[in-house]
Amino acid sequence: MRNVDMDLDTSLRESPLLEELFASIAHQWRGPLSQINSIIGNLDNRLYELEINDSIITEQLLQIEAITKQMSQSIDDYRGILSKKQRSSSLKELVLAALASTSVSLMENKIKVEHDVEIPVQLHGDDQLLKQVIVTLLDNARDALVSRNIYKPFIKISTEYNKDFLFIKVCDNAGGMSKSVKSKVFEPDFTTKHSSEGTGLGLFMAKKLLSEKMHASLSVKNVESGVCFTIEIPRNKNE
Repeated sequence: MRNVDMDLDTSLRESPLLEELFASIAHQWRGPLSQINSIIGNLDNRLYELEINDSIITEQLLQIEAITKQMSQSIDDYRGILSKKQRSSSLKELVLAALASTSVSLMENKIKVEHDVEIPVQLHGDDQLLKQVIVTLLDNARDALVSRNIYKPFIKISTEYNKDFLFIKVCDNAGGMSKSVKSKVFEPDFTTKHSSEGTGLGLFMAKKLLSEKMHASLSVKNVESGVCFTIEIPRNKNE
């Protein structure tokens, strides 16, 4: 990205070209995803015809189907971010949807997840953006837990609120960040991954979009066993 200070709100909300481009990409993705699901159905029928009952094969086919559904849902989510239409969702719905989007990878890596999101808060406007930010934080926690081979890996999502702000916390037990990493984690080109695994723009973009579109902030701090990312949303602007 050449200009990291570009007006992302304008580019995302007011650019018909960007919306048309994403619609074209989404259309191209829908076809292969539909074909994959069709192949899964054919394989399932063939196994039934041959009277093959293999639990491992069945589980793997179900995982493939779940992944394609998550990819399809991600298309809808990003279209929601680009849309000018205002939407409304409860905080609990958003958190559960984010967890559903990452459930396959979390289960594969045997990561236990707890959530406490029972507070009665309704969000209006950029709900899909908030969902994608939570997904980004879950992915970031998963990567840290897996790369460090943490015993009994754990993620907790919790929420708090007062009359002015809503707080969403995503915490892990991956051991925390060094001072050097913590000081750079929101920079646009920073990443601890190999270049083929990520661009380093995830947390940078999450922080920037939250600020520009929801007047919210994203911060991180070390806790006893890992790190906590905190999203702080002003209630009067987003409820």
